[in-house]
Amino acid sequence: MKGITIIIVFITGAGSMIAQNPPLYDLSSQFDSVNTEQERYNDLYQYAQILEDPSGEWSYEDVVRRSDQFGPNTTRTDRDLEKVFWAKLLLRDPEGEKRLFSAGYPFDDYALVDIYYNKGDSLIHQQAGAQRLAAEKTIRRSGSYFWVEVPKDIMVTVYLRLDNAAWKSDFWRRNPVSVYHIDPASVPDLSGAYVLLDFPEDRVAVNTWEPTHLAGFPGEYPIPDLWLTEPPKIISLGRHFEFFPDPECRFTLEEVQTTWDQQAYFRGYQWPELDYNRCHWARLVVVNPKPFAQSRTFAYRRYPWQEIKYFLPDSTGKYQQFTAFPNDHQMEAFSFTIPPLDTLTLFVRYPEIPYGFHGSGAMVDIPPEDLRKQQFLVKYKYFLYGGMTFLLLYCFLQLIVSRDQLFFYYFLSLVGSFTFLLIMLEDGELFGFTQIFYLQLPNPGRSVFTALAGTFGNIGILNYTGIVLQLDRTFPIYERIRKYIIWVTLILGLILIVFEIWFWQTLSFEANGIHQFLHTLIYNIYALIAGFILLIGISAVVKKVPLSRNFLIALLPFGLGVFSMFELFLFISPLVRYFLLIAGMVLPTMLFGIIAAGRSNLLKLEKAQASQQKTQLENQLLQIESKALRAQMNPHFIFNCLNSIKSLIQDKANKQAVHYLTLFSKFIRQVLNHSEEKQISLEEELEMSRLYIEMEKLRFEKSFTYKVEVDPTVDTSFFRVPPMILQPFLENAIWHGLMHKEGERAIRLEIRPEGEGVKCIVEDNGIGREQAATLNLSRQYQHRSFGTRLILDRLKVNKELFNSNFMINIIDKMTNGQAAGTRVELSLGG
Repeated sequence: MKGITIIIVFITGAGSMIAQNPPLYDLSSQFDSVNTEQERYNDLYQYAQILEDPSGEWSYEDVVRRSDQFGPNTTRTDRDLEKVFWAKLLLRDPEGEKRLFSAGYPFDDYALVDIYYNKGDSLIHQQAGAQRLAAEKTIRRSGSYFWVEVPKDIMVTVYLRLDNAAWKSDFWRRNPVSVYHIDPASVPDLSGAYVLLDFPEDRVAVNTWEPTHLAGFPGEYPIPDLWLTEPPKIISLGRHFEFFPDPECRFTLEEVQTTWDQQAYFRGYQWPELDYNRCHWARLVVVNPKPFAQSRTFAYRRYPWQEIKYFLPDSTGKYQQFTAFPNDHQMEAFSFTIPPLDTLTLFVRYPEIPYGFHGSGAMVDIPPEDLRKQQFLVKYKYFLYGGMTFLLLYCFLQLIVSRDQLFFYYFLSLVGSFTFLLIMLEDGELFGFTQIFYLQLPNPGRSVFTALAGTFGNIGILNYTGIVLQLDRTFPIYERIRKYIIWVTLILGLILIVFEIWFWQTLSFEANGIHQFLHTLIYNIYALIAGFILLIGISAVVKKVPLSRNFLIALLPFGLGVFSMFELFLFISPLVRYFLLIAGMVLPTMLFGIIAAGRSNLLKLEKAQASQQKTQLENQLLQIESKALRAQMNPHFIFNCLNSIKSLIQDKANKQAVHYLTLFSKFIRQVLNHSEEKQISLEEELEMSRLYIEMEKLRFEKSFTYKVEVDPTVDTSFFRVPPMILQPFLENAIWHGLMHKEGERAIRLEIRPEGEGVKCIVEDNGIGREQAATLNLSRQYQHRSFGTRLILDRLKVNKELFNSNFMINIIDKMTNGQAAGTRVELSLGG
């Protein structure tokens, strides 16, 4: 216990010593880091002691009196940074020079920064930070830079007031408190004026980063050649522009010049000040260090104002107004000449455009030939617009005409693809310097439409995949997963839509965090959907599903474009990845349309072939029915029936003759009535069977008994069977089984249910098939086997036409090893 107490006392004492004696930073230290602006620096986070100002009203004198209360810097782990902090920094310089610092990275400065240190008997007070007016800043340019003069081998204590709660926008997270020692030799154009630079010849983009999306990513990176065109050589001017608010659009140039220092600011994080809904001015000081005149072209890379006015001095120094309208390629750009070793101040007035898209007011310096090359790309951009629009309209018309379910889901996927293509073409690296359309739409309407397009686009492509690859039959497991994914996509899409409406009304840092998380989640779901569809395509090709190979070929560009955007492929140039993503959106939509059209044609062909096959089967059935009719109505049968009637008349058995003639006429009439029908009711078939048995019983030399049993659960009026399907079996039973039998003769016809069909049983107690086959039967009975073959042919054709299954089972009945008759079981429709 005593040891623990000693340790606690030691740690507490060490902490007090650290608090009272902050580390001293030697300004002769070598710079060990390079930021995204290619500026060499040292991060002094561990050297900066921090003290929170709870009231936000402490003065420099108040803080000096609390100098012993400063503690270690913990702002990188603290979450609540919307406060006013004071930082204390101890510096010593063995050489005694003027040193450059920054409270935050360039363009990443704090809202308000005040710097205090003693120089001899004087107190030096400087100001920096994004919310400072241009004239208030120590260094008149974007960024919170400030100078400190440290005498040789003398320790200087610098105090910084960092108002982290003074931001006008709650959209971004507050920065941790840190101070950076910066090498001034690595900082381009520290004066704030734009000193004309030579365009890089090694095709490297230099200092292209701007806040609020001006010109891409920071730093220097090689740009590869693309087959479309070489990327332009550009120099961003955003860090040099000063802005002046004119919310009521009433100031003249003279008024602006007079009050410029009282209101001008650098853009930094003041993006709410810079939108299309108000007027404002911009000023750029341009220096030509060359002993010869230089002509330069300034242009907007993205989000142009559709008309701007700019002011340039003439030879007498008087400013002349010019207007830059969109040129043939929808891009404002203008050129001017700067005399040798001269300085020129350019003024630009931006008009008010209600409901326009918020954008940057700064420009880029670009060679005219590179600008022309970029403007030539507009043809490709509009070609893609026109092609996708035509495809969308064509698919919509096809959907109206064909009402095909596949075309409907293809149309949904096309709407999603078209929307994201619009965004990529307007906000991408390939097609800069062009007019925007979709991104000019106000929020939250644009964001809601984008969320809808993404949701229904993914639902469309998932359903399209399910139909084309017939997942319900080929891959039932994938089909179930696909349905679950559709529900997840729909629910997340609806959540995103509701959130977008709320987000654009809130615009807070917390809402922004949720917004980014939700978008990341949605895009990851989209990537998983792409991977899932790719897996289905590969599985379908392995299983040789029709159209699967074409589907996979169409899907590969899409998968390549989507997966190239993952962090795993960051080694690929951004322009190449961007081009792959656009190609991955355009090519599959076209190929999927070809597949949909091909499948539609295939279905029509299959339908025509099915119709032709049906016609052939019907003709075949008519031929078989004709043969069956001739077999059932053969002359021998009719001749025997008429002879039997004649004999009855000669024997003066008039009643029997009339009865026989009545049965015969009914039977003939029903046979003729049903001769052109492919199916009749089982009730009608049983009636014809009874008539046939009665006639055969009357002309049979040796009488027999018969019995017809129908299960009451069988609806004989509903169930359909081919006409005269039972007669050949009854005929065989009578003339093959009972004719040569002595003693009691009986025949039974039974109808019972079997599954979804019925079973028809014809049973006799005759001599059996084996004994009947050995007898030398007369030729008049040979047609009966021909009738049995016709039954099989008719049943086969009926199965093809009506998808009606059948099965025939013939059983030889035996008693004590002797034949006891024949049982025929005919199953229909099971």
